[in-house]
Amino acid sequence: MADLSEDQLHHKVLETLQKGEDPKPFVLEWCKPKCLDYKAMVERCEAALKIIKGVDSEKKCIFRFRQWVECVENCAQPKIFYHLKDAHNRGRLDPFFDKVWMLRWALLPLYPILPILLGMKRVNVLEGQPIE
Repeated sequence: MADLSEDQLHHKVLETLQKGEDPKPFVLEWCKPKCLDYKAMVERCEAALKIIKGVDSEKKCIFRFRQWVECVENCAQPKIFYHLKDAHNRGRLDPFFDKVWMLRWALLPLYPILPILLGMKRVNVLEGQPIE
């Protein structure tokens, strides 16, 4: 799979999706050579731990292995996702909601205001004063 160009991979993904099959296995195989640095780190970690007796290399090198898997997945995900049906069919208000979602941390100080106001109304009810 690694001998395919990116354009050939693109067409193979489209053909596979049109057949109703899962393109992820061969896309992962195509992406593995792109993450050789991370794979080498995993192998160096396992080799270093084999020198130390009584250490399980699978448990101790899990962080390096996770980095390698993330690299392969981050390479494969966009190659498949953008070919799925309705991946680009966004609504007119979606860009607005994206901006609002990005600003949620700027608006964070405003969140306690509503519970505080509701709490004040509860205090007024408990004291026997009418709610306005």
